[in-house]
Amino acid sequence: MKRRAERGFSLLETVAALAVLAVALAACLRVAGESARNTAHLRDRTLAHWVALNQATERRVRREWPEAGLQKGMERMADREWHWSVLVSTTEDARVRRLDIQVRTTTGESAPVLARLEAFLPKPPEGR
Repeated sequence: MKRRAERGFSLLETVAALAVLAVALAACLRVAGESARNTAHLRDRTLAHWVALNQATERRVRREWPEAGLQKGMERMADREWHWSVLVSTTEDARVRRLDIQVRTTTGESAPVLARLEAFLPKPPEGR
């Protein structure tokens, strides 16, 4: 009886399989990286929106009646600094002010705006 030679994968087949595996793993790493970046961006946008809501709510709760103009400031939330600007403008109704709120992670107009909010502030009743 003749012995059959045991057959395995050739070197070429092994190299081709490793190349396919490398491409698949690179694609998986790229998708995981994009997912992590998207998650961080969505977290930042959510926190910035909360900062904008805080600015609108604080003015309403304090019963402020702000003059038209631009106000700027900084708020800490989630161990980070958030820079906000509130553009107060008059409306057709003299008893209502419009607030255009923008929130960024850094100061300066070149920084991207992560949240924008428009709010309307009623004039607080007299004597309270």
